[in-house]
Amino acid sequence: MSTTDILEAALSALNAFPYSPTPTILWPGIQSSPPDEGIWLVPGLFPNETRDIAWDNDSCVDTRGFFQILVYYRPGQGQIEPSELADALVSYFPKGSGIGPVRVRKRPWQSPAVVEDADRIFIPVTVPYEGLT
Repeated sequence: MSTTDILEAALSALNAFPYSPTPTILWPGIQSSPPDEGIWLVPGLFPNETRDIAWDNDSCVDTRGFFQILVYYRPGQGQIEPSELADALVSYFPKGSGIGPVRVRKRPWQSPAVVEDADRIFIPVTVPYEGLT
């Protein structure tokens, strides 16, 4: 198990996210130009320090972190539609669901909207994970 396995599983799950209309996803390291209008998503993986739970060198490790999806939108379109998309993402990753070798450890949540600059606002959706690997 590696961090890359978790990243690959999280991005794969997001790619299969059934939402209409399908938002543009700016994949890490691939696409960096957002659309001129509408909603787009920017995913990221944030692994935390692992914890050894036994003395043996080859024993299980408690692997933790979070997968975060930023729901971006432009000023002037209102927050309802982006908030509905954020809620759908929260529901899509329920507590206990698998992300590769780890599980969603508690219910994901959306945070308050953040103004990034004059033409971009985003709502962070955080999906915490944990697993014995």
